[in-house]
Amino acid sequence: MKKKFTPLNWQRLVIQWGVILVIIGLVIYPVFDKSFVTDFEAYCPFGGIQAFGSYLLNNALACSMTSSQIVMGILLIIGIILFSKLFCSFICPIGTISEWLGKLGDKLRVRFTIKGITDKALRSLKYILLFITIYFTFRSNELFCKEYDPYYAIATGFGRDVVILYASIAIAIVILGAVFIRLFWCKYLCPLGAISNIFKFTGFFIGVLLIYFILIRFGVNISYVWPLAVACAGGYIIEIFGFNNRFFPIARIVRNDDACTNCQLCTIECPQGIDVANVIEVHDVDCNLCGDCLPACPEKGALQINKKKDLRWLPPVATIVLVLLGLYLGTTVEVPTIDQKWFGKTEMAHAGVFTQSGLKNIKCYGSSMAFASKMKKVKGVLGVATYVGSHKVKIYYDPKVLDKDKIQRTLFTPEKAVLRTLPKNTDSVTVATVGIDHFFDAYDFGYLSVLLKQKTKAIGLQTKYSCPVIAKIFFSGNKKPAKDEFVKILESKKLNYRVGKTTKQVKLNYKVTDITYSTISKEAYGALLFSSYKVIFNNYVKYDPKVISVYRIPLGKNSSSRRRLPYLASHLSNNKGIIGVKTFMNRESDILMDISFVNNKMNPNNIYQLLNSDTLIITYKGGRKGKVANMYHFPQKGEVIN
Repeated sequence: MKKKFTPLNWQRLVIQWGVILVIIGLVIYPVFDKSFVTDFEAYCPFGGIQAFGSYLLNNALACSMTSSQIVMGILLIIGIILFSKLFCSFICPIGTISEWLGKLGDKLRVRFTIKGITDKALRSLKYILLFITIYFTFRSNELFCKEYDPYYAIATGFGRDVVILYASIAIAIVILGAVFIRLFWCKYLCPLGAISNIFKFTGFFIGVLLIYFILIRFGVNISYVWPLAVACAGGYIIEIFGFNNRFFPIARIVRNDDACTNCQLCTIECPQGIDVANVIEVHDVDCNLCGDCLPACPEKGALQINKKKDLRWLPPVATIVLVLLGLYLGTTVEVPTIDQKWFGKTEMAHAGVFTQSGLKNIKCYGSSMAFASKMKKVKGVLGVATYVGSHKVKIYYDPKVLDKDKIQRTLFTPEKAVLRTLPKNTDSVTVATVGIDHFFDAYDFGYLSVLLKQKTKAIGLQTKYSCPVIAKIFFSGNKKPAKDEFVKILESKKLNYRVGKTTKQVKLNYKVTDITYSTISKEAYGALLFSSYKVIFNNYVKYDPKVISVYRIPLGKNSSSRRRLPYLASHLSNNKGIIGVKTFMNRESDILMDISFVNNKMNPNNIYQLLNSDTLIITYKGGRKGKVANMYHFPQKGEVIN
């Protein structure tokens, strides 16, 4: 018998295709803009639920978790309680692809629906996977689902968080399962489907949480593992026994038996295989209010949502509203990455709060903890909160000990760097003293250094704390740029720079408040900018000075990499004949490096070869060895100084 034509649920198709095209666009766009980095999990609601739970448990938000995810996770829960599993039916790319592959299976006549005891047994798998995923997420404070998530693996091209074996198995199951078995992944393996069902059983979920919090309130030391296990086991039991929830979700499909002609088209069109034609209200746990059955029904008023006239627009509109609300709140609401208070309620009741935005060194959980560790050593600081998304910090402090100016001084670290070698036969140096607003930390210093090297002929940079920050920018001779041109450069809105083969882009927001020019001698410039580096090792002090020689070599263009000198020194220290490294500036303002060696254990040619090794072998604290690419290049040999 030829199947009758039924109208398409075009609203759902438009949303599904829209989501797929957005994902494809996010995959392709970085090909044209190398500086753009796509976060394919930024708005994942399942990741948001895990992140929110991890945050409540650990009072910290890991780098792989975002406030946007948490917002989407909370809205997912609200959407399930009110409208059922809209994410599964309208947005989830795995669900969409599974449905489309299922239609291919139907055309090939190879797809079937698992029923009976096998169906009930297999449904336990997604609750087991849910328990494992949340358990390891809470334990590690990282999103465990990334290791096997088929969507994340494909979208990122098996990115660094993906375990290739796990993800490959998951992808194979999604594809083959969808073609041969009705929505195999969604019904039997998807942890998001499992947790959505638990939220759909709203009364049960609230009951589990209430009991858990009551036990904690009365001092019972109970691990999160127990309510998690109860929720997963209880969700499975409710699902397989088909217990109905009288109140939730609020929106549901209702059939008018008087108007129904029993054509069975609603059952045929249901992607989940639910027998809609033989129930009055659809309470099936698999129903996600996709609405495909509504346009399939040929009889007016026979199939409706909540016995209301033509509410078929409700699911797609609710989906769009929830997504738009999530996108808005995700950019306006931010959960702190860490929020630590080191004293009791009495001290914190009188604490002042200092807020500082734009700290680019606040970029992940690790840097947040490093910042907290630094501030904990400052007398008068009572606690800190960090917000990675906006690079913002809150500092709780004792007003009797600290004020805001002292805190800002603590946050700021003066820096100086040689950007270029001072040209020969230069007798004087021009100094541009610049007041710069929105300049906060070492990252700003680094970005300004790169900006000056790219767009000016500046030879050096030095900063010191003030409000605004004072930056001294040095030029050889009188090669200073015109003020208007210089201000335009310093107030550039973005900076592109390369790290290896990758081009990165950072937004800048510097504001110049004042510029004055002055002139100093090259000797004064050398005294201001040069910071010597000196380290001895391999029992330097035990050797008689008569057996020690010095291999002297110009740093030249390597001067800009002087921060990495500890790497080079560590590499050289692996040879027992080398016993020290130091740098200095001569009268001509050349920066030189002296390498002390025992002349009967080492020769200059071997030192030169070590300096130009492709790889530096370094020793970390604790004795662990590591390798880094050599960032130094010495085209000319040095000389031996006895």
